[in-house]
Amino acid sequence: MKLTAFICAVILATPVSAETFDVSLGGKALGELSFTKNGRNRTLTSTLDSTPLGVFNGTFKGTSAGSLRSSTFVGESKSSRKQRVVTVEISKGKAVNIAITPVSEQTDQSDAAQVQSGVIDPVRAIGQLITAKGCPAAMLLYDGRRVIALKPSASEQSGAVLSCSMSYKVIAGPGHLSPLRISSAKMQLSYDVAGAQQSLRKIKMSSGIFGLSLNRRN
Repeated sequence: MKLTAFICAVILATPVSAETFDVSLGGKALGELSFTKNGRNRTLTSTLDSTPLGVFNGTFKGTSAGSLRSSTFVGESKSSRKQRVVTVEISKGKAVNIAITPVSEQTDQSDAAQVQSGVIDPVRAIGQLITAKGCPAAMLLYDGRRVIALKPSASEQSGAVLSCSMSYKVIAGPGHLSPLRISSAKMQLSYDVAGAQQSLRKIKMSSGIFGLSLNRRN
């Protein structure tokens, strides 16, 4: 690399920022989730190593390069039950290229022609929740296998805490955690608004008897 190009790259580089959350179910620690932003790149990683009987133990790494409306997403899931790699290219809110291995993990929504427009990838969606100003806006999340609608339903501020309620619903494709096929949940997001910047402190998701919590580490 020429010296001038290297200097420009250093000057223009965006500092890396990372957010880490502890994941728990019914008060029992399951693992952790981390989100990292570096320039136009976003990375989401999770490790679950203490799920009941180890049934859902595993790791996930998702990367997204580009922008909110046009990105290339790669997600790799590994567990004792299965492994899956998903690649999704989104252009102007429309899925244009999708590849999933093994092919047995494909769904009807793995065909770009079947996916509605206006979608963003899951890494960008998590980033929208973390970096929201006020309560997050509605969004359509697409992970290569399903489309999920996140919709705001209520908001309330008490002192330095902003609480945002959202609904989470799979509107196309299969539900989560086969064979449970969970397709809808209630979300409660808590933000610290005391300082100059809004900070996501906690996400609670509930569906039936399940209650999942993500608590930001201080």
